[in-house]
Amino acid sequence: MQPEKLTSMANQIASFFRSYPAAEAAPGIKHHLVAFWTPAMIHTLETHIATGAEGVDELVVRALEHAPA
Repeated sequence: MQPEKLTSMANQIASFFRSYPAAEAAPGIKHHLVAFWTPAMIHTLETHIATGAEGVDELVVRALEHAPA
């Protein structure tokens, strides 16, 4: 799947979790990604983030960089 599509999907998840307390938002996003995305999808998004994270919501970046699975 293309990074642009994964970015869009991840940003939609971040929009949902934005209303959660800050301490719960990133872990919630990470949990959702691990539960419902394939490892290949997560890897593609992580690679996109590592190369500049163009268009990726900051909550998604934090979820993938800091939140435990």
